[in-house]
Amino acid sequence: MKRKTLLILFISTFMGITIPTLKSYPDGAPSDGRTGSPGDGGKTCATSGCHNGTAQDATGIISSNIPAEGYTAGATYTVSVTVDQSGNKGFIVSPQKADGTLIGSLTAGTGNQRVGGKYITHTQPISSASATWSFTWTAPAAGTGNVDFYGAFANNRSLVRKTKYTVSEKIANGINSNESITSLKMFPNPNVNQDLNLSFEMKKAGKVKIELIDITGKSVVELYDGANAAGTFTEKFRIPSMKAGLYFLSVQVAEDVLTRKLLVQQ
Repeated sequence: MKRKTLLILFISTFMGITIPTLKSYPDGAPSDGRTGSPGDGGKTCATSGCHNGTAQDATGIISSNIPAEGYTAGATYTVSVTVDQSGNKGFIVSPQKADGTLIGSLTAGTGNQRVGGKYITHTQPISSASATWSFTWTAPAAGTGNVDFYGAFANNRSLVRKTKYTVSEKIANGINSNESITSLKMFPNPNVNQDLNLSFEMKKAGKVKIELIDITGKSVVELYDGANAAGTFTEKFRIPSMKAGLYFLSVQVAEDVLTRKLLVQQ
């Protein structure tokens, strides 16, 4: 078998035939950009010759401690990447504009590194059943608006996933102020897809908007939208079936907003 292999290599070399090789980047994704973002031309690890197949869209891989109401300009937050499945795992993530410009600034954490000036990637693959890496992101200047984190993730040699994680900017005036809203109460919490009892005091009349927001800042369901007089607001809301996890109840009266954590359990 060994002599046959050597013979094939000799003939290939003599005939000028190049045998394709599978590239590998165990110490991190290359710095030319493989996040799947528009700025990276949609490239991922699956199109680099490193991994097989086509990158699959996925959610829930990137998470952060950025509040549901949005990031504050100049503040620093922790962003985490969690990759599951069996096999050696790795990742590459970057918060970018559509043209590929980095938004904010990145600082690598344990087990990851910054490459190409605008990407965070692993330093070594992790083969455990679930791998998590964390790094920090310092938010950009006020007025930037929504920020998209693009990422590609190698679960193993033949499975690559990609995602876009969007965070919003905290509105400067009125967020979590209590000029219009006080004494916000809700129960039961934790909630097992039950009715949600809600009450609060409105100091002045105004339009009321109540919604549930997931940890990415995306509105999951709008519970109420209407004008109300000043006084006590009391209501029971039917909560639709939702996945277990942490959500935020957002109550907005005019320009003022209050948020509270809501834990949904199965």
